[in-house]
Amino acid sequence: MRNIIRALSVIVMMACAFILVQYVISYKKVENDLQQAQQTELEQLQQQNDQIIGWLSLEGTRLDNPVLQADNNDYYLSHNYLDEKSRGGSIFVDYRNQALQDKHTIFYGHVLRNGTMFGELANFAEQSYAEDHPVFYFEFAGKHYALQVFAAYETTTDHYYIETQFTDETFTQFIQNIQSRSVISMPIDVTVQDKIVTFSTCTTSTNDKERFVVHAKVVEQEH
Repeated sequence: MRNIIRALSVIVMMACAFILVQYVISYKKVENDLQQAQQTELEQLQQQNDQIIGWLSLEGTRLDNPVLQADNNDYYLSHNYLDEKSRGGSIFVDYRNQALQDKHTIFYGHVLRNGTMFGELANFAEQSYAEDHPVFYFEFAGKHYALQVFAAYETTTDHYYIETQFTDETFTQFIQNIQSRSVISMPIDVTVQDKIVTFSTCTTSTNDKERFVVHAKVVEQEH
C-alpha cells in the first residue's frame, strides 16, 4: 500500500511540475510575442493582420500593445496579434464599436500576473497609482489620443458598464453612475459632449463575474 501511495505521489508531483512548466512557457511566449510586436512599426503589423486597429500604451508599465478588433468578443481572448493561439490573448475593442467614433468605446484584455496586457489595471484602485499614471495613449487611424483617466472601480457583470448606444440623457446618467462608483478622484471634467473609453479586465478572484474597470476621457492630441 505504501508503495502505491508513494507512486501516486510521484505521479501527482510530476503532473504538477508539467503544468507549472507549461504555465511558465505560455507566459514567456506572451512576452516574446509582445517584444516582437514592439519592435515592428504599426503600419507593418497592420499589413500582417488587418484586424490590428491601433496601439495602446501606459507609461511606466508593461502595457505597450497592438489593439485588435474582430467581429465578436471571443476570438482575441485566446489569440495574439498574429492570430496564433495564446494564453494571453490580445487587447481588443468591442466588436460593436466604431472605435473612438462612438460615445463609448470598450477595450478588453486579460489580467496577467507578469503585468503584461491588463495585468496592472487593478492598481488604479489606488489613488496614488492613478495620479502617477493618469493618461493612456492610443494611436489610431493616423492620429494620437490621450485617454485621461477619470474613474476606476471593481464591479461585476451584473452592472452593465459596456453599453455603447446612448441618448444625451442616458449618457449623462451613465457618466454620473461611473463617477459615483469610482474609488479614485481625478481632476477630469467629463460632459455629454465628450467621448469616453472603458478598459475592462477580469480580477484574480475565483468569481468569474468580477471585473475591474477604468474609464477615461478621449482627447485628440495635436502634432
